[in-house]
Amino acid sequence: MSSKSLTRLRARTDRDLAILAAKQLHRSQALAQAGAYREAADLYLLATKLLKVTPSSEASRLESLRAQVRNEIELPIGVGA
Repeated sequence: MSSKSLTRLRARTDRDLAILAAKQLHRSQALAQAGAYREAADLYLLATKLLKVTPSSEASRLESLRAQVRNEIELPIGVGA
């Protein structure tokens, strides 16, 4: 493979990782809004792991979504008390 081919493949892989992480975050958000906090937390953790291996340029775009989902996963005060 040529250097250009490898560069294109890497860029595509990076985008795919970011897309997968974004999908997991959106699914996690939907589950949290439905009250399925355990499942939401599991998907959130998976997305966080994916973001760790995603280049910073792609991952930084998803940081605000990640923070928003994290806030939604935290149980509201009084739930389960």
